[in-house]
Amino acid sequence: MLRTLPALLALLLLSYCQRQEFSLPEIETPIDTPDITYSGPAWPALALLKPGENPLWFELGPEGPVLIESPGSAELTPFTPWPHARFVAGMEVWEGSIVMALNREGFLVLRPDDSEADNGGLVMYKVADSALWDPYTAGAFFTWDQKPAVLLYRNDFFLDDLPPALHSQVKVLDWNSPVPLAARVPALEIFPPGGPWEAEALHQDSGGQWYFRMREKGNEQNETAFFRTWDLGEQGTRISDEEWRSSTISSEGSSPSLWEDLVLGEDLILWEDLVLPTLPEDFVYTGLSLIGNVLAASWEEQDLPAIGAAGFMVMNFR
Repeated sequence: MLRTLPALLALLLLSYCQRQEFSLPEIETPIDTPDITYSGPAWPALALLKPGENPLWFELGPEGPVLIESPGSAELTPFTPWPHARFVAGMEVWEGSIVMALNREGFLVLRPDDSEADNGGLVMYKVADSALWDPYTAGAFFTWDQKPAVLLYRNDFFLDDLPPALHSQVKVLDWNSPVPLAARVPALEIFPPGGPWEAEALHQDSGGQWYFRMREKGNEQNETAFFRTWDLGEQGTRISDEEWRSSTISSEGSSPSLWEDLVLGEDLILWEDLVLPTLPEDFVYTGLSLIGNVLAASWEEQDLPAIGAAGFMVMNFR
């Protein structure tokens, strides 16, 4: 029964200029079907979720999220080098919603249902342009101009033929667009956009400085250059590879961890006290986000640098 759901997780409506009203899809519980009209952003809505004490498991497939019984019942797709696999590349809370960046796909958004019907559900949105995203790798998930943003690049370590260079490597989530929008980030345009040089990695250290790696594509040398800047709106300063490596260690040490403390209202929640559902062998959790009493966690089946099945789960935290 659960494998019939991808056909039901259908595209409802594309609203290109403004937020529209639409009816929610008819999908079996625990993805509910209230007879209401929902007014939301200009993103294609997939379904209305009703999280409970038991997790809702979703696998990422070629047609989008698929509701499954558990990760153990996933299709177990062939292992793929991570730059070209489907997985949750990043997760954050933005504007009261959980936003996920999906490699090869786009954005997936879980937003509380703010319609007049108080049903406690989450509307699932997919904001994607697969024809654009599919050949590229999500190299970073960050915030630009107060919006979730993804850096896309061509990973030539696992490709014989490179796709066309992107004139804008950064795509952002915007309330008023059903697809991700191109964005200019001046620091990453230190070389002319659309040429052989492109940004491959971007991170911020504990002090607030941004570091990024540029790499030349399409020749035998494939030169690499590293830069840092306090402001992505300005040109960066070139640094050594030693300083780059040091910054990555600093960033990893200061970035949010699955096991750091989480402050929710006046309560302090210890991640180590959070008991997540057990995953099968070779599966791991890769990210956590919390809005209200709803917890979302991404998971992957891993084999060194390769990824098999991947997805996320949603459940009530307490």
